[in-house]
Amino acid sequence: MLIGIISDTHDNAEMTVKALEYLSRRKIEFLIHAGDLTSPGMLKYFKNFKCVFALGNCDTEKCSALNTSCRDLGLDEFSEMHEFTAEGKTFIVFHGNNVPAFRDAVSSGRYNYIIKGHTHFYEDYRRNGAHIINPGSLAHGDETTICILDTLTDRAERVDLFI
Repeated sequence: MLIGIISDTHDNAEMTVKALEYLSRRKIEFLIHAGDLTSPGMLKYFKNFKCVFALGNCDTEKCSALNTSCRDLGLDEFSEMHEFTAEGKTFIVFHGNNVPAFRDAVSSGRYNYIIKGHTHFYEDYRRNGAHIINPGSLAHGDETTICILDTLTDRAERVDLFI
């Protein structure tokens, strides 16, 4: 299964559209947004994807409006944490600003994949049996990156998008 992973879009519609067009061309089957979408208006770009949204630290004040927009568009609602199984692999997705929750997830040994955002830096490493991925940011910093995870090969592909 090909899973697109993005985070920290921070209302950057131009880069979000660019990322989603790229992921569509790559024929991803599922999309994870690891938090800090920041605006209900951005959700319209995700309506053609099966996806989950983690609630980021910049999303919390707008959570009600974000979830109303999700319902209106037929999308799954935002949650601080998503746990699910896909292709027999266990996932946990959260924004990453709750460091104790991240540490608990890593130390638990329960997850094949731990997906987070928040730092705006791409990360791809393994710890305690978990493949930990942070796709980076589409809005801040010198890099604009996303990730494509192939659960069949357990390979995370960093994708650099340029303005």
